[in-house]
Amino acid sequence: MTLDIVLEFQRRMAAIVEAVQKGIWEAGVHDLLGYATDYAFGQQRGVQTLVLKSKHRSHYVRLHWDTVMMDGPAELQTVTTAVSSAIGELS
Repeated sequence: MTLDIVLEFQRRMAAIVEAVQKGIWEAGVHDLLGYATDYAFGQQRGVQTLVLKSKHRSHYVRLHWDTVMMDGPAELQTVTTAVSSAIGELS
């Protein structure tokens, strides 16, 4: 594990927060999206959890480390689906 890998993980998770914020805003929910995290280093540590919260609702985004860090079509689709699900739940 290197600092570059950790920073890339953080960037990708921040991109998820940003995408959900944009999505709920465009859906008419003009709340500041709050979040909490439960991350661990690497796939062997299990699911990475991002808790997203609008004014009245919350949603858990749970993704495996490899899903977040890989750029294959299946991983990208899983992240896209997780973002869409969060937008739907929080809108």
